[in-house]
Amino acid sequence: MITVYLNRRVGDDERRESLFEGNFYLYTDVNGADALADHAKDLIGQAFEGLDPERAQYEMDVDEFIKRVEPLKREFTNGQRTKELCQQFATDLGVDPERTYFDIPRLRVIPADQFLTAGVSYNYKAHRDMWYGHPQQLVNYWTPVFPVVGDNVMSMFTDYFDKPVKNASNQYDYDEWVSKHRSAAAANTTSDTRPHPVPLEEFESRGEIRIAGDSGDIFMFSSNHLHASAPNTSGVTRFSYDLRTINLDDVRADKGPRNVDSGATGTTLGDFLRVSDLAPLQPEEFRAEVAATV
Repeated sequence: MITVYLNRRVGDDERRESLFEGNFYLYTDVNGADALADHAKDLIGQAFEGLDPERAQYEMDVDEFIKRVEPLKREFTNGQRTKELCQQFATDLGVDPERTYFDIPRLRVIPADQFLTAGVSYNYKAHRDMWYGHPQQLVNYWTPVFPVVGDNVMSMFTDYFDKPVKNASNQYDYDEWVSKHRSAAAANTTSDTRPHPVPLEEFESRGEIRIAGDSGDIFMFSSNHLHASAPNTSGVTRFSYDLRTINLDDVRADKGPRNVDSGATGTTLGDFLRVSDLAPLQPEEFRAEVAATV
């Protein structure tokens, strides 16, 4: 049984254990999350100056939309202010800032009505984050920038948390993705030809749920949850951001949900920054720490 906990104030250790069992956590009115959403709104406003960003897609063609969105997403992900707000986001949720690392967040821009579903606005097919080279100890935080509805959020397939799905992750290598494919997003306008680790079989889920929150609300889930971008039929562009963290002790102890079907190679761990001081997680130091425990 999977449980959804609303504003449950528990320690981060207990919460991670619960997330690894497949449960969800929802939080509202977290200052750090609201501040990061406000920062995203500021950048979005600059990118779509003079237009309603949720409806700007109806005022321009696809090429113009991509021209505005690509630098917007890059600035949100890589900007120093974003990193500082991620520190506040994490500490406001009670993580250990010395043992917790975060992956720089991504801004998702998903237009309505099939206007653009590839490249900078790729509509993710059903996947687990582990298929993309993320560690099994990953904790996900998904937050809307503007209020969302069931017609423009994510689909979570809860009945597949520990049920395997045939997929293409054994052909996915994270290092190759970074070197060859990540920067090609803007060139994919009608279809996405990059090697995403997609399902290779049809599946029917009776456990699909969609969580729709207000601006800044946090939806937490495990890297093992099968999820996808729901087709956006809301009539407005969905803006959201996602952030991911790992606790180093979990990685060292090989905690987390059981890997039921991921064959991805490479790892995203080298992208993670320590919450306390933004120091990167050094692969060499990490390997030394792990070796010292065995």
